[in-house]
Amino acid sequence: MLALSQTAGIVMAGIGLAIVVVIVALVVARVRHAEDKGPDIPPAMSPGPSDPNLEKPILERLQGWGVILVAFMAVWIAAYWFFEPGTNKKQEEHRVESATEHGAHIVELFDEHSNPAGAGCVQCHGPELRGQEFVRGGDIFRSANLTTVCERLTMEEMFQTIAEGRESAGMPSWSVEYKGAMNDQQIMDVVQYLVTVNEETVPFEKNKCINEEAASPAPAPSPEASPTEAP
Repeated sequence: MLALSQTAGIVMAGIGLAIVVVIVALVVARVRHAEDKGPDIPPAMSPGPSDPNLEKPILERLQGWGVILVAFMAVWIAAYWFFEPGTNKKQEEHRVESATEHGAHIVELFDEHSNPAGAGCVQCHGPELRGQEFVRGGDIFRSANLTTVCERLTMEEMFQTIAEGRESAGMPSWSVEYKGAMNDQQIMDVVQYLVTVNEETVPFEKNKCINEEAASPAPAPSPEASPTEAP
């Protein structure tokens, strides 16, 4: 489906209006030309046109419409290609903004009226998501600091951790696939929100969520060659 920005829509509308104006001008000019021929003779009294005269106007009309449509499509495709990068960028920015906003609601406590999307991540990770001690099943755990999680995990690893849980840290699984409470889109929104938070708290060179070099494992050191034994 073609998605055009407001500016592209205005350009397309202007081109369409210009084509309509040209067509109307041609029709008016043709009518005036017909009026200059002389008195209007009833069709029944005028001599019938020959076959070439009947076929030529139809052919020319079809060819004219074909040229107009081809020109319009050429302009449309060129304009779409020109505006597509900006349109895609705006759509991506809107998607990230929407996901971040939704994720911010999910991490907060559930409230039927003010926050029906809340899953209560703050209950274990603290009101500022910096980690805290909590009790689960009679055991005491220390939750992770989510404001620095991108120093430790990539976005994919973060998604997997939230989805599957981490029993050793007292964290349950949240994905519906593992009998949790959130679908993949909700988990991805939480991940996007945490990435946005970590952009301000984790330096870019250490941020595995947005820096591919930081996310890439360090190359293993080459093993030293064993000394050759003397004969």
